[in-house]
Amino acid sequence: MKYRGTMLVVKDIERTKEFYTAILGVRVISDLGENVTFTGGISAQTESSWMQFTKCDASFFNYQGNVVELYFEEEDFDGFMKKLNAMNVSIIGEASTMPWGQNVIRFYDPDKHIIEVGEDLAVMMKRLHAEGLTVDQLAEKTFMKKGRIERMLKK
Repeated sequence: MKYRGTMLVVKDIERTKEFYTAILGVRVISDLGENVTFTGGISAQTESSWMQFTKCDASFFNYQGNVVELYFEEEDFDGFMKKLNAMNVSIIGEASTMPWGQNVIRFYDPDKHIIEVGEDLAVMMKRLHAEGLTVDQLAEKTFMKKGRIERMLKK
């Protein structure tokens, strides 16, 4: 068996395509009208077609369950934050720095699925190293092996 990706049930497929392509930079690789596949293993299917296939009714759906998130990494986190702040997006909390040093932001897509965008880990390593942390200190802070950290610093 092979995992092939995540499918989101959505109310408006056109709004979903606009959000994911404009804000997250994914591309549509297959568009079947009521089902769209994006780069990165994400798919979206309309609520109405999902109900037809599964014989469920609208009461089955519970949007904004807040128990799952889609995770992305961005090399230009500050640039992404400027872009995000210029859009009409519902942000969850505030941008923050995780204990291991990675900058992250969480927000909702149009159907209230949680999206997290984190700073690319190699970019984070280079930033922290430039701030004076040694490879040993980075290993302690991030729980990553020194060899992986050294490879990230060389990228």
